[in-house]
Amino acid sequence: MMKDKEKKPKKGKSVEDRLRAVEDRLAIAQLICGYGYAVDGCNAEAVGSFYAEDGVYAVAGSSTWEGREAVAGITASPGHLGLVTAGCAHISTNPYIVLDGDRAVATCHTMVASKREDGYYIARLSASRIQVSRKPDGGWQIDHRQNYLLDGAKEGPALLARLLEGPGAH
Repeated sequence: MMKDKEKKPKKGKSVEDRLRAVEDRLAIAQLICGYGYAVDGCNAEAVGSFYAEDGVYAVAGSSTWEGREAVAGITASPGHLGLVTAGCAHISTNPYIVLDGDRAVATCHTMVASKREDGYYIARLSASRIQVSRKPDGGWQIDHRQNYLLDGAKEGPALLARLLEGPGAH
């Protein structure tokens, strides 16, 4: 006999559906944090593998890289190599992920920590919205990543405010 405080399992999604959603969220989080490790390790192959063939990485007020090869090329750019040789880390916070079938959107903070003579500091802090899709092999890839610097301008907080919006929102 069930006690009043015990609850029956919710009807709706099956255990398999819920497990797939958990696995998808974990895979997407791995994709997002893996970018930082790969770019700091100057591993162009890994960086490129995270992006769709026509994927886009846009940093408002800075640069936009279009296509997997262009994004992978970040690892060999003089500016990036200068950061790496001086000491840096690309860091993502735990993303808030909205799943919609074979597409999803992840919202998070991203930052670049850099070394100075007197220690480390945050060189760049951004709001990030990362649109992803399922690959034919079942894995996930980045279709579009938009970063806005958190520099007091309204675009960064506005992007973060959209965290509940799914991948269909523009």
